Amino acid sequence: MNFTLEVTQPFPDQPIAVFETGGRLDASTVFELERAFGAAHSPKTGLGMRVIVVTMDGLRYISSSGLRALLAARTALRKTGGDVLLCTLSPAVRDIFDMVGFDTIFKIYPTREEALGIAKLVVTS
Repeated sequence: MNFTLEVTQPFPDQPIAVFETGGRLDASTVFELERAFGAAHSPKTGLGMRVIVVTMDGLRYISSSGLRALLAARTALRKTGGDVLLCTLSPAVRDIFDMVGFDTIFKIYPTREEALGIAKLVVTS
């Protein structure tokens, strides 16, 4: 199964984007996620999103290159007062996050709604 990505902006008046991911995120597909992060965040060329919520219930596998892309996006967003929030991790992806310690680096929420609620707080603070 290939990587799928759908990007939406649930609140048109707020700088929050949702990335709905699916399939396999690995070295052959990570460029799509990196390009989307750049397009959503870049103050010069992007949409200026401050928070990106990544839903991962459809993601079946994530490689080290996918983890690196998430970490790079989080680092860039945090420099401008934003963040990357993760939610609805599939069991396979949750196991990988736990194994490599990313569960202590990222804020992970059980539902999309909860992550969006926190995202609203981040952009208003």
